[in-house]
Amino acid sequence: MQETIKIATRKSPLALAQCNLVVEMFKNNLEDYNFELIPTITSGDSVSKETFKANGGKGLFIKELENSLLKGKADIAVHSLKDVPAILDSRFEIMPILDRECPQDIMISNKFESLDAMPKNAKIGTSSPRRMALLRAVSTEFKIVEIRGNIETRLKKLEEGKCDAMILAAAGLRRLNLEKKITQYISVSNFIPSAGQGVLCVEYLKKNKEIKKLVNNLANHELNMCVTQEREFVKTISGDCNSPIGIISEINKDKLILHGYVSDIKGCDYIKSKYECSLKNHDQAGRIFGKIFIKQGAKKLLRL
Repeated sequence: MQETIKIATRKSPLALAQCNLVVEMFKNNLEDYNFELIPTITSGDSVSKETFKANGGKGLFIKELENSLLKGKADIAVHSLKDVPAILDSRFEIMPILDRECPQDIMISNKFESLDAMPKNAKIGTSSPRRMALLRAVSTEFKIVEIRGNIETRLKKLEEGKCDAMILAAAGLRRLNLEKKITQYISVSNFIPSAGQGVLCVEYLKKNKEIKKLVNNLANHELNMCVTQEREFVKTISGDCNSPIGIISEINKDKLILHGYVSDIKGCDYIKSKYECSLKNHDQAGRIFGKIFIKQGAKKLLRL
């Protein structure tokens, strides 16, 4: 009789699509196991905008999934890594799985071809403080419309004319096969993404040695090296989901390269920089880069 691995996931169409990508990979590599999905509504799916902000967004999309792990109702949970707080409860571990999907932000609009073509008083929808700050840096006259909800909800609000354009993560649209709706891919050099954007990860109890072994055998360890330093950067400067912070990493031959961005919420004052180190010295890169930003005033910007 085959053993069943139970997988906790959020109930949104995107979360289920992402979970199914992970399950497909597991099925191709773990023939001796069955897999059962446990769809769950999380706090992040149901709380008000005010409650979300008051909590800094910390863990609201993963809390109930972690409870399923603790209660033995699930063996692993699948998350978008950007939704996982930089400081993780010590009872859990996470590991990136699959390759990184496109990490860029994108614009969707039925009226305009690009951000540069938008009139100064255009209404642009987003719920991300990072994207708000970046948009205000493009034009202080943009009217930012705070829109939350799953991708389908946001696209409906665009169709209803609640805004002229919307900024979203490319990865979500691509995983839902909605790439045709994308009007513009925004350059990473202009809009540095959130830590872990485009990455799926699995979370499990640290004490579950069997699951840990299975996951580690299938994990993307090169990607783990990159996103661990992205998350360490956010942790070092004490950022959370309400912080206008961008960080993206890449490996170029024998170097790890980090591109970082920290802004005040208005997008008026910001720090943008790059850090390189050899791969053999990568384990402190995020922390060193974060300390460089702190010396340049990052924590002060985040308090403004």
